[in-house]
Amino acid sequence: MTLTATLHDLPFADRLSEKELEQLSALATIITFNDGEVITEQFATSENYYVLLSGGVAYQLNVGDQRGALEVGKSIEQWTPIGWSGFREPYRYATTGLAVGTTEVISWNNKELRQLFDEYPQIGMHVLSSSLLLSTNLLSNARESWMQGAVAVSTSSFEAKNSYTSFQDKGPQQTVMDFFRQSSFFNPFADWHLAKLSEISTTKRYNAGMKLLTKGQVSDKFMVLKSGKVALNYITNNDEVYTSDILQETGQVIMWSAASFDPIPNRMELVVLEPIEVLEINRIDLLVLYAEFPHLGMLFMYRLLWLLGSALKAIRAQVITQTFDREFLTIQTMIEQAGAQISVCSELYKIPVLLSEKVTQGEAFDLIDSLSDHGDPTEQNLANLFRKITMPLRREFLFLEGLKHMTNHVITAKGHKSSKDLRNECAQLFERAVSYVDIKIDGLENLPSSTGNIFIYNHLLNHPYYTLPNNFQITLDSHFISMLLYKFYKDSGMRVVRIGKGPEYGHQDYYNKLGHLGVFTQDSDTANQTVEEKRALRNKFFDEAGEKLKEGTNLILSPEGTSRETQQSPVEFKPGAFMIANHSGVDPLIVPIAIAFFDKRISKTKLGVVIKKPFRLSDVLEGKRPFKEELRAFLSRYSKQYRSYVEEAIALAEK
Repeated sequence: MTLTATLHDLPFADRLSEKELEQLSALATIITFNDGEVITEQFATSENYYVLLSGGVAYQLNVGDQRGALEVGKSIEQWTPIGWSGFREPYRYATTGLAVGTTEVISWNNKELRQLFDEYPQIGMHVLSSSLLLSTNLLSNARESWMQGAVAVSTSSFEAKNSYTSFQDKGPQQTVMDFFRQSSFFNPFADWHLAKLSEISTTKRYNAGMKLLTKGQVSDKFMVLKSGKVALNYITNNDEVYTSDILQETGQVIMWSAASFDPIPNRMELVVLEPIEVLEINRIDLLVLYAEFPHLGMLFMYRLLWLLGSALKAIRAQVITQTFDREFLTIQTMIEQAGAQISVCSELYKIPVLLSEKVTQGEAFDLIDSLSDHGDPTEQNLANLFRKITMPLRREFLFLEGLKHMTNHVITAKGHKSSKDLRNECAQLFERAVSYVDIKIDGLENLPSSTGNIFIYNHLLNHPYYTLPNNFQITLDSHFISMLLYKFYKDSGMRVVRIGKGPEYGHQDYYNKLGHLGVFTQDSDTANQTVEEKRALRNKFFDEAGEKLKEGTNLILSPEGTSRETQQSPVEFKPGAFMIANHSGVDPLIVPIAIAFFDKRISKTKLGVVIKKPFRLSDVLEGKRPFKEELRAFLSRYSKQYRSYVEEAIALAEK
């Protein structure tokens, strides 16, 4: 029995033909859950997608250990989508959904539904858009929870503290197509999609202090940031301003709701902190494009759900940190419970304050140790307990101190020291730092016995916690691989690193001293170079890289050209590493290294590294078609295959 009559009541049903509704209903079934029964289970493969008919659903996040689960949302609204995270990679449920009372849902097999969308994108666009609209309340709920533990901040407090660079200093001019390609939001879009979007895009500039969006305003523009800074603020009913995020990453979508087919209610404001340049598309132009190309419209809805999921993940992470900050919360509670026994002059009261900032954590640990040895009996007893509680934080602190020492050693090195010696010393110092980290490694037997190889890896984001006091971020994954090669070959090899922009001189000086191979990318200062000059630089780079391989130097680089979180890694590979192999003329071994959780706090997780069997380019390309054509096809396959390597690293870390 089909459910066409029931589906006639769906919010978007009037946009679909009778035939389209019948196709959607043919795949649907009605399921009843009793109170408390699991509808979706966090991290489980998202086999089904549900829509709420009656009853309710409560969403929970399991935060591990003995801390149980945290409720992050609840809905009793009919047509609420449940399990929509199955529409985006890695196709797993983001939360556990529990039935509230006797609950009736419409269920679709997720794989069958996505296949239907591919064949009839008009259906997909409206189902996904409706899911987006009816799920935005989850983001509002999460922000409300976060706000309860946050400190209200005025946007004006940011505006007076910055001096700004002119737009001319923002880097090379790009075509709109090139800009789209570097934005993670547009990764799945085909070139013809981007070409169509380019035709309706304009570049706009807005001055500091301007409000791009106010609370309650329906957005009529889709915006992607090129340069500058924007504050994303939550406004309470009492007009308190809570800055939820500072948006400043090139290619970041800063205003997305206008791209939804269904208008999205807005509870935020967007304020320009630093003069910005954005790529802007009018909502009406997008809707016209969706009507002409529903497949593009469907893809946009998929990506908007991806954005919503990422925003939910980020804000819920802050809520979990606030709710279950075990070390800090436990120490604070124990001090409060023992308050009557502790002198009002005791230095114990300083410990939670010192622990709350990473630059003063060392003082907190010293104070704990001192009170453990020399305090009065109450102080000694509590300090001994605190010493045990803070062991994960102590390891993390020592790791961060090791990174500082390594960085300072490189920056202050005298000019007479060779780059090779400095690279090897850097690897040894990193080894000392990483000795405090729990890392599992598999596949060491796959390391080639001789040098002159290309080592590739999936590039992971750095956790913001490991930003050094001078705002310098050490790329942990590439430094780890250099250390690994030093331990095996007594030579840490050479990394291929992006040549930075002018303002990134600290980054550039660090890598210049280490003598790594610099490569110009879209993020380098190449605006004043001609096409011929860029081609000459590229050829010079390939020649230098080829010579290093012939000399027996190991090269280390990520084929992605960008970094991601573990669950999103890797993105589609670019050809650079394989072009080096081809240009060298020696057909070197290419050694794949998959890594997991280098983007997380080491006090909260274990890291995984898997080394796979090496191969040569001649092993994977037949030479029957033009080289670039064969390489493109190979990279498309291999990027997907590499994801399975990353999953091996994840499984290894989680054992």
